[in-house]
Amino acid sequence: MDTTRTDDRLTEGERAELVRLRSENTFLRAQRDELVRIATGYAHDMDAMLRRHHRPTDHSPPVGTGAIDAR
Repeated sequence: MDTTRTDDRLTEGERAELVRLRSENTFLRAQRDELVRIATGYAHDMDAMLRRHHRPTDHSPPVGTGAIDAR
């Protein structure tokens, strides 16, 4: 089947497909942007949580004091 045409105009079906694909691209870009925003928020939250978790507190025994039960 030869699909070569002598003019550069789109057929009605091609034009409809182009409109649909452009709309889908807009929708997918919006979804991607939202997912990136959510993932960035999770990453910031995880970073903050890890920083809090690994921060030394006054409740931990000083290093080298023998506070751990030696058997």
